[in-house]
Amino acid sequence: MITTLTATTTDRIVSALLAEEGASGGSHVLTLIIDTDAAGLEDALAAAHGASLDHPCRIVAVVRPDPEGEAVTGPRSRDGHVSSDLPGHLDAEIRVGHDAGAGETLVLRPWGEAAEHVDTLVVPFLLPDVPVVAWWPTAPPACPSTSPLGRLASTRITNTPALDDPVTALKALAPAFTPGDIDLAWTRITLWRAMVASTLDPVLREGAVHGVVIAGEPENASIALMIRWLALRTEVAVEQVDVPGFSGIASITVTTPSGEIVIARMDQERAAITRPGGGAPQVVTMPRREPITTMNEELRRLTPDLVFGEVLASFAAECCHGSEEDRP
Repeated sequence: MITTLTATTTDRIVSALLAEEGASGGSHVLTLIIDTDAAGLEDALAAAHGASLDHPCRIVAVVRPDPEGEAVTGPRSRDGHVSSDLPGHLDAEIRVGHDAGAGETLVLRPWGEAAEHVDTLVVPFLLPDVPVVAWWPTAPPACPSTSPLGRLASTRITNTPALDDPVTALKALAPAFTPGDIDLAWTRITLWRAMVASTLDPVLREGAVHGVVIAGEPENASIALMIRWLALRTEVAVEQVDVPGFSGIASITVTTPSGEIVIARMDQERAAITRPGGGAPQVVTMPRREPITTMNEELRRLTPDLVFGEVLASFAAECCHGSEEDRP
C-alpha cells in the first residue's frame, strides 16, 4: 500500500507512518537511507526491498530534484497541486506491505529550499538504537563521510559500477576514504577474492608467484580494485588485459615456478581452475552477483572493511604519485 502526502511536514509524515500497519520499529535491525535521483529510485528500492527480507529495516529514500527541471518549471509536487511560487516544499510517500519489503519505506521528495538541508528531513525517521546505513546507488558525493546524509551513518555504501566512468569515480573517492566507507565494486568480487585466496594460499606461503595477469572488461571498477588487491597479496606487478565485450573478470592467470594457475569464468554460474600438471580443470560454483546479493552482504557486515581500506589507500597513493609525475 502506498500513501501519498503532498506539501507536507515531517511531523505529518511521522503521524501517518504510525497510523500505518507495520510501522513499529521493534523488529528492525537498521535504518537504510538512500540518496538517489528519480530515474534510479525504483531500481534502488527493488534492491533494498530484496535485501530487507534478510535484514528488516526502515528505508528512507531521498529523491534529489532535477536542477534542470526546477529551472524550467519551478519546484512543484508531482500532482501539480502546489504553486510553483513557493520557495520549497516536501512531498512524501509511505509504502508498506508488499510495496516495502520487510519493513516500511519512506520516499521523500524535497523541492526548492526544502532540498538544501536533507539531513534535517531524514533525522525524524531514524530508528533508535539501530545502525544507520547510507547508500548512493547512483552518483556519490565527493566525500561520503562528510556529506549531510553520510554524517548520519556508520556505514556508507557507494556504487561506482553504476556510473558512466566507474574507474575515474573510484579514483575520485579514494583520497576521501573513511573507515565505514564501502563500494559495491568491491563487494562484487568477494567470491573472486575468496577463490583466489584459497587457490593461491600454498603458492603464496612459498613466495613463488612470478607474475599475475587479469583479463576482463575494460574500465571496470571491480577489476581495478582486484588488481590492487592482487598486488598487495602477491607483491608482484599485476598486468591487465582488456577483453572487449566481456562483463567483469574473465580470468586470472598466476605464473609460478611449476607453471600457470588459471581461474577462468565459464558462464554466469561457474568458473574453472586449471593447475600445472595437465589435470582436468576443477569446476566450481561462482555465480555473478546481483544488486540484491551485494546489498545483502553489506547490510550483514556493518563493520569497517579493513582490507578495502588498504586497497583503496594503495589506489589513492598511486593516483597521487601519478599526479606528481605529471607536474612540469
